[in-house]
Amino acid sequence: MARFFPIFQTVLRVLIGLIFIVSAIFKLLSLENFEIYIYSFKWFGFVFSGIVARCVIAAELLLGAFLISKILYKPTWWLIMAMLLGFSLLMVYVALFRHDDNCHCLGDIVELSPGWTIVKNIVLMALMLLIRKEKDYQFRGKKALGIVLTVAAVAVPFALFPMDSVYKVFSREELKLDEAKFDAFMQDSVAQSLDLDQGNYILGYLASGCKYCKISANKLHQIVQQNALDSTRVVFFIWGSEESKEKFREETKTGGYRYAAINPIEALNIVYGQFPTYVYLKDGKVEKVADLKNLEEHYTVSFLNEKR
Repeated sequence: MARFFPIFQTVLRVLIGLIFIVSAIFKLLSLENFEIYIYSFKWFGFVFSGIVARCVIAAELLLGAFLISKILYKPTWWLIMAMLLGFSLLMVYVALFRHDDNCHCLGDIVELSPGWTIVKNIVLMALMLLIRKEKDYQFRGKKALGIVLTVAAVAVPFALFPMDSVYKVFSREELKLDEAKFDAFMQDSVAQSLDLDQGNYILGYLASGCKYCKISANKLHQIVQQNALDSTRVVFFIWGSEESKEKFREETKTGGYRYAAINPIEALNIVYGQFPTYVYLKDGKVEKVADLKNLEEHYTVSFLNEKR
């Protein structure tokens, strides 16, 4: 039995390392929602929340790879235990005071409640104790491999999934709005009934079944909530079935905002088929057109707080 224990430890170590790597990949695949979740704690601004999200992912990738490769084994072991313990304590706080349905530790692909995340982390910590006495592998090129893994772990979340502020610098895509059709729509009885001629407003053009529309609406809601902005200054023009629109409001937590139905053809023509599109409107004039990546916290706050 004793001679099979080293094999068991190896399998266990690789399995735990893979769990960390898979956890990081799942977060990457729903990165926008992970950023919003971190932002919802009200500890950081939106830009810094994006940095924190990517640092967590980079740490999981690196620790998982180092554990499998047995590079800097003891520091890696202790850092993994500290990370598991730290996130478990955070989940206790979430379970007691926030009651979130999904803590995003496995992104949106596998939704785990804070309670189940605590259980998962305790199991992983117990398994980590079984491999605590292992030591570094000694092999040629170990230092070079460590450098490559470190660079890769940082490059994947920061370079392959750039932050919105970085993306905008290099993106040449111009957001378009058919202003003639927009002006005609604003003269429609539905738009007129919303009384949008005076003051600053943000108008969202959304499709109820659009994944990125949901992410952007939740992001805008979080910005409004965190900065105590006037939610009546945000209006969502949305198309889709009544059932999907109700689901949209529920998933994005925007049930308290003003919504108005829009004909899908009319919406497509106004924004050239680009959903989501947000129009920053000042006294009936378009000040800015934005999409998910251009919904900037600083600009939005200053725009809605602008004194007349």
